[in-house]
Amino acid sequence: MSTARPRILIVDDDVAVAKTLADMLEAAGAGEIRTVHCADDAVCAAAEFLPAIVFLDIELPDKSGYEVAQLLHKHAQLQETRLIALTDSIEHPAREHARASGFERYLVKPVAAAEIQKVLRRRISIGAVLRSVTHREGRHTGRGWIP
Repeated sequence: MSTARPRILIVDDDVAVAKTLADMLEAAGAGEIRTVHCADDAVCAAAEFLPAIVFLDIELPDKSGYEVAQLLHKHAQLQETRLIALTDSIEHPAREHARASGFERYLVKPVAAAEIQKVLRRRISIGAVLRSVTHREGRHTGRGWIP
């Protein structure tokens, strides 16, 4: 029996940062990974891809990551998606704003491999993993994705 690995969405306007993070996640054993580079693409990709984890830059050029987080939380099938803030800022007020916006972690770029491992080791809600796995298999009941 294989272990379900979480689907991950990376949202960062810096293409090199997004690629580096994707490579680190892949090396750490993450599941399917997608990257996008703007807020509008993030919302569309998350609604279609249904990731278990979203690494989200809070300093995007078209909308803030805080705004994107609010939009993601409004989507019924993304309620249990874990949001991880990515930023260049180590300021305490930014951390508090991230927490208030629904981010569970606040990572300062460049992100260390040890931090990636911590995120992946944290238990993911079974609902988020099931949605991620069953979405990949294409089963839908009209009330949501089910196993």
